[in-house]
Amino acid sequence: MRVSSPMKSYKIGKLKIGKLINKVLEVYPDEKLDLKFSSPFELLVAAILAAQSKDDVVNQATEKLFQVYKTPEDFSKLKPEDLEPFISRINYWYKKAQTIIDASKFLLESYGGKVPDSKDELLKIKGVGSKTANMILGGAFGKPAVVVDTHVDRVSKRLGLVSGKAKPDEVEAEIKKIVPEKDWTRFSFALMRHGKKICHAKNPECESCPFSDLCEYFNSR
Repeated sequence: MRVSSPMKSYKIGKLKIGKLINKVLEVYPDEKLDLKFSSPFELLVAAILAAQSKDDVVNQATEKLFQVYKTPEDFSKLKPEDLEPFISRINYWYKKAQTIIDASKFLLESYGGKVPDSKDELLKIKGVGSKTANMILGGAFGKPAVVVDTHVDRVSKRLGLVSGKAKPDEVEAEIKKIVPEKDWTRFSFALMRHGKKICHAKNPECESCPFSDLCEYFNSR
């Protein structure tokens, strides 16, 4: 089944929104990021590498990479070519390598080599946008954060939770209004998983979707 354009507006009522949120968290109660990491800095590196690349490809690269280089100190001494043997299969590897090296130097100069745990401070790191900052806050620090990747954007619009024309920052703001703060991260990761597992960009598996009875996209076809 081919996907039409996103819903132009969301008409879903508060009661239905509440049911959807509860059901999403019930179906996906404890999802985690697919990126593998053991520290906030490793997640920062993995997130930079993951832009326009698949998580499994990034995980294959970082599994070996993090055995050799682990800290901002390690990366700050490198040139992009030093990382080529590890990340050459990743899209735009050279540019990403330079971004990681620059970010490592910035962390050493500005934060003593530690990754900050506030969004405002994270956004000061070149190459870190709202999605990556929220991913680090929620995934590495366990703080409430709404991570709007392509899956969360798509699923939230199809379900009718946010406006079909909303930009990523607007999707984040709208989800924050309807989801309790304590559940922001869990809800983001749940939508992320649903987008990867069932609500694909092309040919979504609507017939097996546990939310089809409440889904604006499914019920408007």
